[in-house]
Amino acid sequence: MENISLKAHAKLNLSLNILPELGKGGYYRVKFLNTGISIFDSVTIHRLKRQIVRINEIRIDNEENIAYRAAKLMFDKFDLPGGVSIDITKSIPARAGLGGGSTDAAAVINGFSTLFDLRLGNAERLALARKIGMDVCYCVTGGLCEIGGVGETVKRLPLKPPDLHLLIATPHVKKPSTSWAYSTIKSGETGKYTEKMDNLIRAIREKNPYKIVSNIHNDFEKPVQRDYPVTGDLKKLMIENGAMNALLAGSGLSVFGIFKKEQDIIASKRELEKNNVECRIARTVDDRGD
Repeated sequence: MENISLKAHAKLNLSLNILPELGKGGYYRVKFLNTGISIFDSVTIHRLKRQIVRINEIRIDNEENIAYRAAKLMFDKFDLPGGVSIDITKSIPARAGLGGGSTDAAAVINGFSTLFDLRLGNAERLALARKIGMDVCYCVTGGLCEIGGVGETVKRLPLKPPDLHLLIATPHVKKPSTSWAYSTIKSGETGKYTEKMDNLIRAIREKNPYKIVSNIHNDFEKPVQRDYPVTGDLKKLMIENGAMNALLAGSGLSVFGIFKKEQDIIASKRELEKNNVECRIARTVDDRGD
């Protein structure tokens, strides 16, 4: 096999809980429930005879690209011959809380496993992902997953993701980084609603859409709104225009709304675009890595 093409799906936190105690390396312990959505980057890996790793994605220099780091790790870890050229066609907004960089890196790890016939199991791919970034751990696994530890523990649930009709709204302003988002948290603001995640998993098992939308949660939402009130405005606009509920995506600054009717999504999208907001219609997907 000389090349492989993969869909690198965006990830969505249906429940994002930051626990008060610190874990490995002084990072916050977390409790997430993640799923994949239908927005994706296209990642194609071509094998080359010469020893080079080249990323063909014009917005990011090679060595700053998390996909580049993943490819270098695979060559170093497995002493692979030759090199690669990696074409990335971006569709996931950058620094928007949707895991756009992490899912590209995960696609590289999963793609190398097939392209070089490494036959890596999920546990082996997770060990590699941990060396790149915590969100990469979820992305190499995919599906409906419970995330623990400091993000490195991924447990795929024996359930399909709920079938949700989504509108993703992304303001043109970008947050500095996920590390910045963690720095905005004040004492006593997090870890208070972990029972909502248990209720959410139960609602998914029962296929109860009303209980699902009432139990989505994100501990980043209020801290991020202090510096970027536009996220609160987007949430308000979505609910006013028919969303059953809306929530900050990851550490932002995208906001996602869950809708019952397609016409409500279209009406909400039209209203948001009047305010110069990038909007994408999406669905949840079962994007398991194996």
